Amino acid sequence: MIATEKLHQPAVQAFIDSLNARDERAFADAVIANFVYTCGQDKGDAADFYTSHTQFVVTEQSRDGRTLTGVMIRSGEPTAARWKFEPRFKDVVELDIDATVELSDDVFAAAMGQFDFGANRSTPAGSLRRMTLGDDHYVHSWGRGALGRYDWINTGEKANGPVYRSYHSPADGDQSDEVRISKVYSRLSVDLGWEDTHQKATVRFNATLKYWDAVAWLDERMRLADETVPVIKGTLTLTAPPTLTVPDGKIISSEGITLRGHRPPYALDLTREYSLAGLTPGTYTLTLTDAVKTGGYWTTKYNTTVKLKDHTLTFPIGD
Repeated sequence: MIATEKLHQPAVQAFIDSLNARDERAFADAVIANFVYTCGQDKGDAADFYTSHTQFVVTEQSRDGRTLTGVMIRSGEPTAARWKFEPRFKDVVELDIDATVELSDDVFAAAMGQFDFGANRSTPAGSLRRMTLGDDHYVHSWGRGALGRYDWINTGEKANGPVYRSYHSPADGDQSDEVRISKVYSRLSVDLGWEDTHQKATVRFNATLKYWDAVAWLDERMRLADETVPVIKGTLTLTAPPTLTVPDGKIISSEGITLRGHRPPYALDLTREYSLAGLTPGTYTLTLTDAVKTGGYWTTKYNTTVKLKDHTLTFPIGD
């Protein structure tokens, strides 16, 4: 068997390495945007290939490193195959697969044995954990370490506090939305912290309400009847980064929220926690959309409905 690091072509090496590691981001970087592969009558793009081909063990390579022979796992089935690459610099442009080649029983069996290695690679490369060393906690990243094996690698960054990083919308201060007689100050935030050893995201949204009283904006300090108590409704959505297989990004969570004030000054707050264990690394997007505030002082006399501008923030998971 030929180890990935022994492959002659850097572009081919990156292609095989990312495929076997099931690292979709790295695989996307290893091919050009209009990559195409053929296998007999079948033809497809990078997303088609990555979905149907999951591993490849190399038993032989050509002198120029552009042709590899071995055993592939295609649609869950092991098959002897010869892969002919067209590499360009650090990317693969095209791949032609010949699935009619034959390998001796001994070579095929030896290649099959290699598929047991790296079974723990289901942890996506780039994921983060907090692990204890001595008296301190350190951030560890899942990736390729010594001897080409995948493991948790200490980044050297301490993570002793409950919050690792914070992100806000707006980045500074509060967002202000108003109509003639009613105003809403609001902010959306994400704190990346830790759930035991893995990451979690704590999402907070808070809104402060004001009403106009002749010469100044005042807090909602009057006790209001039930039908005029302030309420904010909207949609909170967490979306994964775009990938080869889900180009628009997978929606991790989406919910309609309703925040109702209870007593003056009727501050409206929301907290949600998301476990990040098992999510693919990348830049995620959190949005609060279609948010509308109704109710408040002056409701029976004036229009106090305030449509909030959408809140949007991005934050990295596993990076």
